[in-house]
Amino acid sequence: MMKKKLAVISTACLLILASDPIPSNATPDSPDSSSDVLDQSTDVDTTEDVKAIFDSLYQEGYSLGEEDGYAEKKFEQFDQTTGLDKSSEEFTWFMMGYTVGYKKGQQQKEEELKTEQENEMAAGEEEGYQQGILDYKHATIQSEIDPFPSKSSDWNKGYVQGYKKAISLMDLSVKAKKEGYDQGLENDSMSVPSMYDDEDVTRQAFTEGFETAQAEVLKQQKKQFEKQGYVQGYHDLSLEVPAEAEGELQTAFEQGYEKGQKQKQKDVKADGYDSAFTYQTYRAPKNLQDKPELEKWYKAGFYSNKDVKPLQQKAYKDGWKLGKEMSVPKKHQQNKAAVAMYKKYFEQGQKKQDKTVSHILLGSGIVLTLVVLITLWRLRRRKNEETTLDS
Repeated sequence: MMKKKLAVISTACLLILASDPIPSNATPDSPDSSSDVLDQSTDVDTTEDVKAIFDSLYQEGYSLGEEDGYAEKKFEQFDQTTGLDKSSEEFTWFMMGYTVGYKKGQQQKEEELKTEQENEMAAGEEEGYQQGILDYKHATIQSEIDPFPSKSSDWNKGYVQGYKKAISLMDLSVKAKKEGYDQGLENDSMSVPSMYDDEDVTRQAFTEGFETAQAEVLKQQKKQFEKQGYVQGYHDLSLEVPAEAEGELQTAFEQGYEKGQKQKQKDVKADGYDSAFTYQTYRAPKNLQDKPELEKWYKAGFYSNKDVKPLQQKAYKDGWKLGKEMSVPKKHQQNKAAVAMYKKYFEQGQKKQDKTVSHILLGSGIVLTLVVLITLWRLRRRKNEETTLDS
């Protein structure tokens, strides 16, 4: 079979050599129509007919050449009859088509192989990249990467590239996050350096660092403005938000102001509650006389104290009891005013106890004296009677 193909090819070459050279600018759509090319007799008298024959022969050769080029087997479609039914000019046109078709088939095959290799490498690289990210996060980085037997060499090559790329980017992302954080502490607007801006991972890491720092700065600022607002509100001053406090900072200041006011009301009410242990009747403090709102809370605290009378009674009874020591109820032990009141009434109870004992002792002394006197009187009377009888 091979000998036959060689014979055909040899014949084709001889026919081509016997004819005039083919112009280098000949194309499927523009055959050379000069009389030098068409020096042999043909049955075609018009340029249109020549072009039609050229196109037919060129396309026939192109189709065969494209198949052989794709299969990378030159003259595979030829047999011993190829070219025998064609004149030298016709065979030349046929071979022109075959040559161009063969190169086109080769090119197509190469492109397909290249695309397949690229796809394999891309698939391997993506999987290697994802695995590299996971290994980095879990601190299980592989220093040596074993190939996957079930995968192609291109896929394995891509996997290694993707894995190493991931590790490199993750190392860089750590640095990017730190630099983003530092920038966020110093500036309100973010500017990502070019070395981090090209990759999503590093750009995202830088952004995260920046936003973390900004959040910390904002948190600290809010805390400071809330504290300022609290002081303003606690001292019952008019609300005056600083000019630099905008947005969330203004909200923080106003919240602090409100908390300060509520705490002041709570403390004033507690003072009023405590004052009930000291004063029997309500009296407004001088420092609140020009602050009706706070004075209202003080008064409410005073009248909310329902523990005064029970504590007075307990203290008095504890003091009155013989041998009883001071025993302030646990709920009032930290309240100085309540303790002072308890002590006052305990001492009153003790004084009452001393008085009572004195009265009892005094009464007992008088009765004893009378008994002694009566007894002496009776003894003397009896003695006198005995003397009289003896006489």
